[in-house]
Amino acid sequence: MSSKNINKNQQRERELSEPDEKVKPLPWFFLMFLGAVAMWGSFYIVSSPSGGASSNGDNRAISKPQESIAMTPSADGQAIFTGKCAACHQASGLGVSGVFPPLAGAEWVLGDPKILSNILLHGVVGELKVKDVIYKGAMPAFKTLSDDEIAAVLTFIRSQWGNSASPIPTDVVKAQRELTKDREASYNGGDELIK
Repeated sequence: MSSKNINKNQQRERELSEPDEKVKPLPWFFLMFLGAVAMWGSFYIVSSPSGGASSNGDNRAISKPQESIAMTPSADGQAIFTGKCAACHQASGLGVSGVFPPLAGAEWVLGDPKILSNILLHGVVGELKVKDVIYKGAMPAFKTLSDDEIAAVLTFIRSQWGNSASPIPTDVVKAQRELTKDREASYNGGDELIK
């Protein structure tokens, strides 16, 4: 043999064999456990009643809602104000100077509940004087709110930020909605509101 062949054999002998994975089956106790769970699940599904009314759960009788009192709106005026009004009039009720009028101490808020109801029902565009400052803008109509919701938000603003006016009954809003049901346009400023 030549020295070249000897070197090649020595090189091959020092190399390790390629790694391989041995076949290792799952342990028998684990397979037995899986089988037991599958048998229990099958038995449970077959033995449990299917369809029909469940005897479990809430079986209480449904109660009728209480009649709302006309003087006390059941809607949450503060939540409605936060969702619909606070963006412009601010949570403090002070509005934005020169842009959105304040509600705190405003004569429109503390004045005639019918006029205040009309403001929310139909909105106002044009000039509106609030606390000796003229505001030129637009307030959208909120006629999609229910009478109860409008009464609640008006009662809320009449009792916040130092305001201490009487609550507005739902009946007042309902009457104003009926009186002005044919009106489609917003009121054109404060002058038209007081007519």
